[in-house]
Amino acid sequence: MAPRKDRDLAGDRQFVALVEQLSGGYKTIGQMVYAVLREAIMSGAFAPGEWLRQESLAEAIGVSRIPVRTALLQLESEGIITFHPHRGARVRTLTPEQIDEIYRLRILLECYAVECACTEVEPDRLERLQTLAKKLDRHKQGDEFLDLRIRFYRELYDAERNPLLVEMIDDLRSHVGRYYLAIKFPDRHRHHTDLIERIAEGDIAGAKAWLTNHFDRIRTGIKELAAVDEQKAEEAAAAEGARPNGRRSGTAKAASSNGAGAKRSDRAPVRAIR
Repeated sequence: MAPRKDRDLAGDRQFVALVEQLSGGYKTIGQMVYAVLREAIMSGAFAPGEWLRQESLAEAIGVSRIPVRTALLQLESEGIITFHPHRGARVRTLTPEQIDEIYRLRILLECYAVECACTEVEPDRLERLQTLAKKLDRHKQGDEFLDLRIRFYRELYDAERNPLLVEMIDDLRSHVGRYYLAIKFPDRHRHHTDLIERIAEGDIAGAKAWLTNHFDRIRTGIKELAAVDEQKAEEAAAAEGARPNGRRSGTAKAASSNGAGAKRSDRAPVRAIR
């Protein structure tokens, strides 16, 4: 999805629906605004590389700019957006090196998690994993699929006994979550039962090999998507830089043609503030 600049968020159906969905159940306005913006980025409502204007966000959500800025600062601390001086916030795009690092860490942590949680798996827990794996393998893409995938992996890694470990894994997953639904794998939904079969057989080494191969395939797909998004973001930035900024471009040309430009060259450079 190409980044969209200065779009009418108040008239954007996807974003408005997201605001309506998440507008209740929070103790503070700040928590609600943060949840809306984070979900909008992770779900792809805001594309990687897209500019986030505080005024437009505040108007579309129906709040002041203060909770919007606070939420954006929190998202920046999580590495989800970046602030650019005098220009605002932008949805972060991932470099190939960052994606590689994320998946190196995920392989280390998740192979360790499956070893800790599944070396001696109880029969009732194994039954729950088999049921979740079958549902996941036949479920179609969408929000329900993502919810089911979270339930499956939290059960797989025994989140109740390993809460900090699972929290670290969830955090790494969130960095690439907005790319995941766009990846097309022919067998993507039809192999989780293979993982559970290895665990049922006590083949933890085989389960870890399955995870490693699975993440390698996803990493390749995400790097391809990120490269496309980065190219689109660079093209959008180049087009923005080449676009005349109001009447200043014409004024500068006129000043240069009548000699005023020579006088300006003796002064300190003037930086345009956007």
